[in-house]
Amino acid sequence: MSKLDRIFATKAVTRLVPEARPFRLDVEGAKEAVLLLHGFTGIPKELSIMGEALSESGYTVMAPRYPGHGTDRADFMATGAEDWVRRAFDSYLDLRSEYETVHVLGHSMGGLIATIVSATFNAPRLILLAPAFKFTNAGVALSPLISMFKPVIRKGRPLSDSETDPARRQLFADYWADDLVSGAAQLRLILKEAKRDLAKVHSQVLLITGEADEVVPPAVAAYAEREARGAASFEARIMKGAGHLFPFDERAAEAAIIVKEWMAKV
Repeated sequence: MSKLDRIFATKAVTRLVPEARPFRLDVEGAKEAVLLLHGFTGIPKELSIMGEALSESGYTVMAPRYPGHGTDRADFMATGAEDWVRRAFDSYLDLRSEYETVHVLGHSMGGLIATIVSATFNAPRLILLAPAFKFTNAGVALSPLISMFKPVIRKGRPLSDSETDPARRQLFADYWADDLVSGAAQLRLILKEAKRDLAKVHSQVLLITGEADEVVPPAVAAYAEREARGAASFEARIMKGAGHLFPFDERAAEAAIIVKEWMAKV
């Protein structure tokens, strides 16, 4: 089945969880904007606290939704790296049509896409939140091979009582209960491109990692600083005890303060 056929096949059954819609916060008189890019299988809402903080600082913010995210598994499986990066490019260009200066922020896979966007359009500032240049789980590296035989590995993970967000609870069975190996293979394509583009980044860079991140190890900071040799500046911060989801868990406000203070620097 071709990609177009898969899209047509899922169109009738796909639904968008309302909380997963893209958001934009316009600030009257703003002279600069920030593009916010969510992670793999994530949704724009995960960056809402970060967006609100930047909006309070005078920036217009936009958080797009990648195709196949926030809907259902069939829709997700009909999309891939090209679709997700293209949505980020289009969103950046939309903002640039209104603002001379547009910065980029991304979480996890969104950090990889933010790197590609920054290298392509020469964004002045690049904020990387646990960018997925490295993984604790080696399975991502094998995903292109495994996906040829097992596009999905059934895990049947139960929904945790600690997950209280209504949207994430509704989406859990489609996105996080099992391993979406074919999607991970698409993530791997983005990773390869982002690694190549790190050397092309000329932005001022802020990278924040969680000390207890179970997905992206804190060592990613040293790797990114070494590879982003053309960056105008590079600052790395480690949040003590924080996990991978710090942009939208109980540590989100703390992370937002770090970003606000860094953006306020001349």
